Amino acid sequence: MSGRSVQYSKPLSKYLRVKKLQIFPVLKRLSFSGQITWSVPEGHQWTLFFDRGQLVYGRGGVHPMRQWYRQAQAWLPSPELSYQALQASSTAAPRSSWPHDWDYQLLQRWLCEGQLSSKALQAISTNIVTDILFDLVQARETQYQLSRQLPLAPSQIPVYVDDAQLLTSVTDLWDAWLEVGLETYSPNLAPVIQHPEPIQAAVSPRVYESLMQLLDGQRSLRDLAVKLGQDVLNLTQALQPYIQSGWISLVEVADFPPLEGLNPPRATEAAPKAALKIACVDDSPLICKAMGQVIRAAGHDFLAITEGSRAIPTLLAQKPDLVFLDLVMPDTNGYEICSNLRKISRFKDVPIVILSGNDGLVDQVRARLLGATDFLSKPMEPIVILSVIRKHLAPVRI
Repeated sequence: MSGRSVQYSKPLSKYLRVKKLQIFPVLKRLSFSGQITWSVPEGHQWTLFFDRGQLVYGRGGVHPMRQWYRQAQAWLPSPELSYQALQASSTAAPRSSWPHDWDYQLLQRWLCEGQLSSKALQAISTNIVTDILFDLVQARETQYQLSRQLPLAPSQIPVYVDDAQLLTSVTDLWDAWLEVGLETYSPNLAPVIQHPEPIQAAVSPRVYESLMQLLDGQRSLRDLAVKLGQDVLNLTQALQPYIQSGWISLVEVADFPPLEGLNPPRATEAAPKAALKIACVDDSPLICKAMGQVIRAAGHDFLAITEGSRAIPTLLAQKPDLVFLDLVMPDTNGYEICSNLRKISRFKDVPIVILSGNDGLVDQVRARLLGATDFLSKPMEPIVILSVIRKHLAPVRI
């Protein structure tokens, strides 16, 4: 796995980057209601919503689902927000004409039901907009478009974001980011350990164990900062020496999959593609059942194989698009099955994701040497399962 950080051919001045934020006071003076959407040549878009010149909310960017999900998890009283619960809640959330998507409406619903306080809603909105504005400042080439809309009705007046304080915070964060030499580091990238030996020698056993579990290439720097309760600047700066030494790489990580059935397809979109077929080879019927529920709920076909000795003939007959493969089984092991599958032309390029209850780097390296595409630790969050499917099949099928 190779690291990939944001690179620019030549640096833009700090003034030109932050100058993008000067439009906010203008929109406030004009009492603008509607949305402003920035875009970059890579295809990403960020949208901010205004009501009478006041900033309400934002969405978009590289990881719109991850961004929303980590903030909701951090501020909701319940300890865990599962993908299934999120799907059910968002489907039931009322719709209004503006903002028009599920995310803000769901937050408003939780506010009305008492699951979320006004302070928490404002914090979620502020944190999301902060991430958006930082990415906007870091982006090299951007253009924007304004779209006017009617102001919200009195019954819809939202919790506004303190944009003056927010602009100051984003500017200060960008200044600090530059000051410590992080200009080419995107907080949307995920750290993964490439060379564990020097790290093990440099830190305590407890810290090393934590790093091995957390720096698995599945969590972005922002995900890790929220999970650890740290500032993303301090976290990235702490990892910087290891990244510069090549011991840790920063890699791209896929966004969480969008929730099903919330946004109707546009008229210009192509007809839906055939469902994917996802296989799981695991001797535990409970794991197969749980994974099957997640995958079928996402609209895909699911194939469970609980006998390792029957895995290869069954996979050959069923021809799945992706295989989740348990590492340890009574009558065989994932290494052997993976190696044999890669010798078959039909499975030369089929993604094979190894499942293991052990986060050890030795297992991960050995699995990749034998042809595994990815490595997933048990227990598996439903949203992570779907994210892995999207990561490996999105370019061709999703």
